[in-house]
Amino acid sequence: MPKRWTAAAGAAAFGALVTFVPEARAWDHPGHMVTAAIAFAEIEQARPDLIDVLGLLFLKHPDPAPFWVASGDAKGKERVRRMFIECARWPDDNKFTLNDRLTWHTARWAVVADDAPTEARAAAEARRGKPVGQAIEALRLVSAMLSNPEADPTERAFALCWMLHIVGDIHQPMHVSDLFSADFPTGNAGATMSYVHDPVTDRPIPLHILWDSNFLRVPSLEEVDRNAQSFVAKHPRSLFPELQQHPLGDPDAFQEWALESNQIAADWAFDVRTTADPNKDQPAEKLVQNMVNFILNGVSPVQEAPELPPGYWERLQDTAERRMTLAGYRIADIILSAADQVEAQRRFMGR
Repeated sequence: MPKRWTAAAGAAAFGALVTFVPEARAWDHPGHMVTAAIAFAEIEQARPDLIDVLGLLFLKHPDPAPFWVASGDAKGKERVRRMFIECARWPDDNKFTLNDRLTWHTARWAVVADDAPTEARAAAEARRGKPVGQAIEALRLVSAMLSNPEADPTERAFALCWMLHIVGDIHQPMHVSDLFSADFPTGNAGATMSYVHDPVTDRPIPLHILWDSNFLRVPSLEEVDRNAQSFVAKHPRSLFPELQQHPLGDPDAFQEWALESNQIAADWAFDVRTTADPNKDQPAEKLVQNMVNFILNGVSPVQEAPELPPGYWERLQDTAERRMTLAGYRIADIILSAADQVEAQRRFMGR
């Protein structure tokens, strides 16, 4: 088997794995939960009448058990809020089941490094400007399902959770970017094969997972609520020109949201020294084995990795915070728009 094919296959498998193995989630659980908490507060303020509607929808979800567990002994609005927060992480919790959608978590455009050799540039160009992964197409689909008055409640509940999750995913730069460089002539699979020193644990960590986890590593409701409130206070809607530049309703809005994140990767997020996985050119099975060992047991295939450059960690935290807040606002806007469209169409049809 040609080495180039093996490396490319490994990168693809490795990139898919990072999204679907326990504890390797876009923004991680706390991040997705924070975006949902922000969105819920926005919806409650704009349309409090939708809260009961959302609560009824979760009862029709094709996998209802996690929502009952998440709600605990809460009642009323708090019960619905907890289910809504669970909804954002459900696609990751639901991995390897019939409800899983492997390719919906990423849409990775090529980023070509200055040191990229001819073969790397050719590999990037072979993508013809298209991303790997169907996050954008999936987001268009599930958003359309939400706004379709003929959609079955079970379909709408399924679509709601995937919409919450995908919007969060595409606001994370490593979920929409592959680096092509001298070290990674076939791409670095969304930085899953690029290791850096984790300033939190003092151990090597894939750059992708560092962005996923950032500084939010406790998935308790108390921490989620504290961070959601802090983020909104620091980053009100008025500070986001992106909400006007790429508004909901623009047919290319979802792609533009993802390209915002890709631009962050191109501008500076990949501008960091890394240690490549020593097995990056080996068969995909070896890469998968290494990543599973890292995620489940904390065992890294590299013993040491470069420390982040000065200011990078602080910039990563600030960027992650801002992107999660923006994702929360956009999630709320999608739901509010969908509700308006459903109601308008039902009135038109005399229902």
